[in-house]
Amino acid sequence: MISEPRRVLMIAAAYPPSGGSGVQRTLKFTKYLPQFGWLPIVWTVDHIDALPTDESLCDEIPAEVEVHRRPHRFGKGPAGRITDALQQAGPLGSRLANAAKWRIEKWNRNRAWPDEFAKWVEESVAPLQTLIRERNVEAIYSTYSPSANHLLALKLKQATGLPWIADFRDLWTDDLRYSETDLKRHQANVELEQTILETADSVVGVSPSQTQVLAGHVPEQREKFTTITNGYDPADFEEVRQYEHNPDRPFTLSFVGRFDRQRADDDLFIALRRFVDGLGEHHHRFVFRIVGEFDSSTSRKLQEAGIPFETTGYVSHQKAIQEMCSADALLLTTDRSGPNASTVICGKIFEYLASKRPILTIGPSGWEGQRLIESFNAGITTPWKPIQIASALQTMYKTRNAPSSIAETNAKALGSISRISLSEDLGQLFDTTAAQKSPTTSLHTCAR
Repeated sequence: MISEPRRVLMIAAAYPPSGGSGVQRTLKFTKYLPQFGWLPIVWTVDHIDALPTDESLCDEIPAEVEVHRRPHRFGKGPAGRITDALQQAGPLGSRLANAAKWRIEKWNRNRAWPDEFAKWVEESVAPLQTLIRERNVEAIYSTYSPSANHLLALKLKQATGLPWIADFRDLWTDDLRYSETDLKRHQANVELEQTILETADSVVGVSPSQTQVLAGHVPEQREKFTTITNGYDPADFEEVRQYEHNPDRPFTLSFVGRFDRQRADDDLFIALRRFVDGLGEHHHRFVFRIVGEFDSSTSRKLQEAGIPFETTGYVSHQKAIQEMCSADALLLTTDRSGPNASTVICGKIFEYLASKRPILTIGPSGWEGQRLIESFNAGITTPWKPIQIASALQTMYKTRNAPSSIAETNAKALGSISRISLSEDLGQLFDTTAAQKSPTTSLHTCAR
């Protein structure tokens, strides 16, 4: 006899139809957790302007999973309505609206704490306490970022005593991209983060070294910190056309994801130019393909360097997977320096691995992603040095017809990083956390 699944409240502002890499972790957990005895109830927002939209992701949400979308009002009001009207007033109006919108949002962010979702947190506490009672919720899960997710979970933990699992898919104040310059806000962030780490019953990091950083804030409670990495979903690869070498097609090096200033370092452009020059009369046999969003300054640098490139703009997640599997080689870059730069494992690494295409990885020596790539024998890792990057590209170009070494990786190794296996790990963490904690009080289907 199969017992009824237990219910877990999952707090995640970033959730489909919002797209982007940060959405995948929570989406895949909600997709597979029901197999392991936990039925998610998702609490999210109705939209996030800063994220792309990918409606196809909604198809992966199981029918039995409730999704509650609370309105997110950040940036609206009289000024917001004026900019909306300007957007419809032709090219000049659109430019004025974009300039004004940026300033309005910056002003609002400076007022909102801990982030732009502060009002959403305030308006969510009461209805969630009712929902917890009515649905007999037995655990709370929240994921950073944004930090408002954890703040809302903290308030509910304090109100209900329910076991709380705080997931950090990125570091917060310890992250290399943390940029708060206002001293008062920074101190408030540090204090909130410390309270979260002390109060949560379990804390999850996405790499072993990031888990260590988090645990370092609460050394007397190290036993409650655990690592559950990101991963890949086998279902995403079931109907994808596998790579076929085409001698008539240029050697295609693909970067899948947001190609911004942090990923598009000048040393990379120098290396690409050096590689193209090394091809001589065969320079037309190479193309750098960017699958995702990128800015105009990056496009200009590529053009000025004379590097042949193609761009697709943002594509659906399924299309991104197909692009990975179609490339001759995949490019993965990470920040070259900064606090805890070596702790990062980019989420797309796992899908790169599952695509079984050779990977060129550029980053600081010894970083977590490099160790993962090397453990799978999945490509070449180099530091941010143009000569070494160009040499690695030359090696990949010469061996493009050889079978990919990762193609021979045993299924068990890939299975350990599948979203199914990782969801099982999270379900077991819910089991043990809920068993250790008893709440002080006991407190179908919404629009997709």
